[in-house]
Amino acid sequence: MSTELAPPGTGRAGKSVERAETVLLFVFAIIPLTFVQNRVLGFQMSGWSWLLILAAAGLLVLTEPLPQRAIRLALPYLLFLAYACTTLAWAPSFGEGFATLLQLTVPALIYLLAWCVPLDAGLLDRLRKVCLRAVGVAAVLAVAVLAGVSGPLELSPRPMAISLVVLFVAATIRSTSWRFTVLVGGISLTIAMATGSRMSSLVLLVMILVSPSLGVRWGGRLAIAIACVILVLLVSQTDAFRQRFFFNEDATLTDVLTLSDNVNTAGRRELWPKLLEACEPTSLTGLGVGASTPLSFALSGGVLDHPHNEYIRSYCDEGWIGTMLVWLFFVAAGLRSWTGAFRAHDRRLHGAAGQIVLALLIFAITDNPLSYTAHFMAPLAAILGLSDRRLAEAGRSLPALTAGQWPATGHGLQRSPTPRSAPR
Repeated sequence: MSTELAPPGTGRAGKSVERAETVLLFVFAIIPLTFVQNRVLGFQMSGWSWLLILAAAGLLVLTEPLPQRAIRLALPYLLFLAYACTTLAWAPSFGEGFATLLQLTVPALIYLLAWCVPLDAGLLDRLRKVCLRAVGVAAVLAVAVLAGVSGPLELSPRPMAISLVVLFVAATIRSTSWRFTVLVGGISLTIAMATGSRMSSLVLLVMILVSPSLGVRWGGRLAIAIACVILVLLVSQTDAFRQRFFFNEDATLTDVLTLSDNVNTAGRRELWPKLLEACEPTSLTGLGVGASTPLSFALSGGVLDHPHNEYIRSYCDEGWIGTMLVWLFFVAAGLRSWTGAFRAHDRRLHGAAGQIVLALLIFAITDNPLSYTAHFMAPLAAILGLSDRRLAEAGRSLPALTAGQWPATGHGLQRSPTPRSAPR
């Protein structure tokens, strides 16, 4: 089966590209639905969001030819999914395991679909606008909830704060103004801190400082870092911050740095050793996909229904076999992206992919981001797939775009008069 793609708008292949672009934009447009936790027909909005993405992406991936290079690069993750599927045979709860497996499948579908989309400035502009609107929605919701005028809407703080990391990166992916980058980052950081999301606030700080779109030298980044530290120090003096972070009203940020008993880890510090001990007998093969969810609930006395550490969860569920496969994929993808950010064209796109992979690796310390399908993993996979395709094209010295399309480079826009095809 051919893996070539015709230029957009020409024949069946052109329509396939248009459909793939629509699905990729839908991935970002649906993120605001995850900001509320109201239930519809028994499911939270975040659940409906990833199910819609699964249906839309799955239909295209199963019916359209895919570049062989995309499959090769995604092979570690695909093997991880295959092994996770195998562990259903001994998973304690087939239903929990199957639902988890479906969630883990969505990023693979979006990644492969992104390889079918020729990248141009028009797509990135539409993506930027969608993400800026989503940041605006988050700001309005946060203000409404804090002011007590949200009506029937119930805010979902954790998904919203985590989404802001992806939205910030995508909204500034083509920014040429450090002021605009700082403005969007500052708004996102303020929302995250206002909702009490500790790790999201930290990750946003990191994303702002390493952003290729910041466009300032390290001296300027240091000044921004100092300003952010001053902001954190001011916020840490508020009662809301102290109640959320500490058990003792006399505790300070020093307690956070030393991980003292005054720091409120919401039960994580007590759960993790118990999980590691319980999962050690099956460390090679794992307890089965989804097994860590009921196990965490039991070991925490009903306080935590997830391990809140993705490394521990993959270790418990899929053992060392699955853990090595899934993290090999993301570490390799991060290295490719950051290398491209310094050496290739479209450095801002590759830098954005590297940023989000770095965010994933940080989030995995205290959260389970692989389960944050609609508001983190699906958009991550979209940006990563676009980045990897461009890197593959650059490596094979393939023409960049069809005539009339405008690729975004690290130094502006260029017109390319030659046709392109998807890398094999």
